[in-house]
Amino acid sequence: MVALAPSHQALATRLGATIRLLRKRKGWKQEVLAREAGYGSRSAIASIEAGWVLPSLEKMLDLAQALGVRPNDLLETDPSTADRTPTGLLALPAWSTKDRRLLLRNLRRLVAELEEVVPPA
Repeated sequence: MVALAPSHQALATRLGATIRLLRKRKGWKQEVLAREAGYGSRSAIASIEAGWVLPSLEKMLDLAQALGVRPNDLLETDPSTADRTPTGLLALPAWSTKDRRLLLRNLRRLVAELEEVVPPA
């Protein structure tokens, strides 16, 4: 997990609320989601849901897979739309480890490029 910067509080809060909503819809306790997403303990899920931390990109993929949603659904402004059936996206369980690592590498590269771009004044 990535330490939370004050400027990311709104994102962390929204992400946590969405994960909590999706977990409860499945009828899961935090322990179950932690196990399904590969976390060692329930406290990691509690910290994410509380908006105290942001999971790494790889863990967001694991959380989305465990919850049965697309990764971008975790970042929806309206959490109630996060349970849509994926369209046009290959289900994560079908991706090979090599493909998943390639996706992560490309996403990290994209994020780095976007962070370097200075928005027009």
